[in-house]
Amino acid sequence: MSDLKVSVVVPARNAAAWLGECLESIRSQQPHEMIVVDGCSTDDTAAIARGCGATVISDEGRGLPAARMLGARSATGEVVALIDADVVLPSKSLPRLLTEFEAGGYDGLQFGLASEADGPGYWGAALAWHHNHSRVRKWFGVSATLMRRDVLLDVGFDDEFRSGEDVELRIRLEQAGYRLGVSDSVVVRHRFDDTFDYARDQWLQDGAGMARTVRKHTGHIWLVILPLLATVRGVGLSLVRAPRFLPYWMGFLLYNYRAMAGELLRPAHKPISVGGNAAWLAAARIAPMVAGFLFWALAAIALPPEQIGLGSAVVSAALLTVQLGMLGVGPATLTLLPAETDGGRRLIATSLLTVATFSLLGAGLLVAITYWLGTGVGEAWVDPLVTVLFLATALLAATAYQLDHVGVAQERADRTLVRSLAQSLVQLVFLAAALAVGLRDLAVIVGAVAAGALASVFVGLRQLGRAHVSPDWRHGLRPRPALKLLKPGLPNHALTLADRAPGYLLPLIVAATLGPAPTAAWYVVWMMASAVFFVPQSAGFTLQTALAGTRARPGLLASALRASFLLTLLAGLILMLAGPLLLGFLGPQYASAWVLLPVLVPALLLSCVTQVYYGLCRAQGRLFESTAVAILAAILVVAPAAAVAQQFGLTGVSVLWAIAQATAALAAAWRLITLTRVKPATTAGEIPSAARHQPT
Repeated sequence: MSDLKVSVVVPARNAAAWLGECLESIRSQQPHEMIVVDGCSTDDTAAIARGCGATVISDEGRGLPAARMLGARSATGEVVALIDADVVLPSKSLPRLLTEFEAGGYDGLQFGLASEADGPGYWGAALAWHHNHSRVRKWFGVSATLMRRDVLLDVGFDDEFRSGEDVELRIRLEQAGYRLGVSDSVVVRHRFDDTFDYARDQWLQDGAGMARTVRKHTGHIWLVILPLLATVRGVGLSLVRAPRFLPYWMGFLLYNYRAMAGELLRPAHKPISVGGNAAWLAAARIAPMVAGFLFWALAAIALPPEQIGLGSAVVSAALLTVQLGMLGVGPATLTLLPAETDGGRRLIATSLLTVATFSLLGAGLLVAITYWLGTGVGEAWVDPLVTVLFLATALLAATAYQLDHVGVAQERADRTLVRSLAQSLVQLVFLAAALAVGLRDLAVIVGAVAAGALASVFVGLRQLGRAHVSPDWRHGLRPRPALKLLKPGLPNHALTLADRAPGYLLPLIVAATLGPAPTAAWYVVWMMASAVFFVPQSAGFTLQTALAGTRARPGLLASALRASFLLTLLAGLILMLAGPLLLGFLGPQYASAWVLLPVLVPALLLSCVTQVYYGLCRAQGRLFESTAVAILAAILVVAPAAAVAQQFGLTGVSVLWAIAQATAALAAAWRLITLTRVKPATTAGEIPSAARHQPT
């Protein structure tokens, strides 16, 4: 070996097929030293490494991150090259990258990667095509990378990670201010094995690693939707350039989220912070927006606007019955569940059965009334199958929605995100499969929504089982536990209805006033805005949970307001930028509805104040005044909605909703200022314990 100031570390486990070519390509460039860290291989990996002149040490099977750190600690050079066994270095590429590394003052610089299949088959070619056309290839990683040894030893890999350690390391390096990069001029060969098992292993490792990273760095929660976004982009590119790789993306999506769900479902040993809990719950509403848009886009392509409008009205009616049937049980769960001695098993069972029963009764009543009226959503009940699917949707959606409250009460809103993703994906796949076999009617839309809700319930019950708090169904419907929930729940119910009902009533009013076609355009825009609205709503719920438990602290109210505003602002900006493009994609009958977004998004920011105020009032038992504020806003929206829709169309309805939100926000801001100044000894967000559990 020469005095090239690079110590090369090659982690390898059962890599005999590739290791020889990798090490020869490294040795020809005469680095300072070459260290192979063997992961207890059962093939000729160690013998091949020694034959190539490498120093061989064993990581004793502790995994890839530990192997890299062991190699770095054993190295004597100032610069370490981390090279995986599936990489081949072209001639003189190592000194060229070192020159670029030193000239740029980098702390870490990755080779450019040109991926290729190690065989003539399908899966290796698909993996290589994916990587070569992916935006992620510009992210700093460690499969073929130069790093300063002292930086690597100081920051280091997290030993808890078995995969995804490169993404997690990059986050901490960037947070610490180190200079990282990916070379555009020095490129190496990066090989993929040509089997389905290898591809599946890649997907599973990516999904699990992403979940671990998000669990550790809640500020990077957006990584959860990365596989979905990559699939959407990959499918689009494949349709244009390589249609034969379309099946690859189905496997990529399913196995990524299978591994991600498995990782996130693992019971954690500590609750999430208030800000993190709010971010997780918000993400659980926003992340499925992409899948939700694809769902309605696919439906809009295959079905006429009249069917889409009627379908959206049926879905809105189901969600309305869920709100009617909740009876305040969800908010009551946030207050009562943290104090349960059995982990809440009885209370969870009671809450699920209560909301499911009353939501089903409410759905039946709504069907009877609207069928008698005949117009709007009442036209859907002519088909008995649609009616049955609607009732099933109401039942399952209510159960899924209550599982969300249970997750927040357990301060594990990350589980809500898993359920939301499962619901969205099943809903989308159900619709695509139905359309593929030629089913094109209203029942397909309602059936897809019901299937998605069923998936969410199934995953939710499995999560509770893994956390050892499976519902105690035997005691679920006993009167005493139900009354325990309804006593604080019913006063909360009026606030919940007044706050939520206008959002579900507006599509019904638009359908009855303007007809199904305008309702389709309204519902798509309203769906986008509603996804953002869940952000401030999530902040209010998490504030209530924190105040009801043992984690109340000074500044909690300000923290909730700050997190709510920043997250809503970010989501609103994304909606403003992406909304017109997405609506234009659906067609001209939807594209013109983009003018509603500049009206709705500012109103969403105002709701940050209102929702935090509602959370504080629920925790303090000030339900009468908060309900009065919500009723005022509801009256301002619902009472003139039909007349405004006839006179000014969808724009008028949007302005009406914005005015109501502004009115409620002004009242909420005034009361927040008043409440936090009542007692000088009580800091904002620090609520006397006796007040936290008062139901009214």
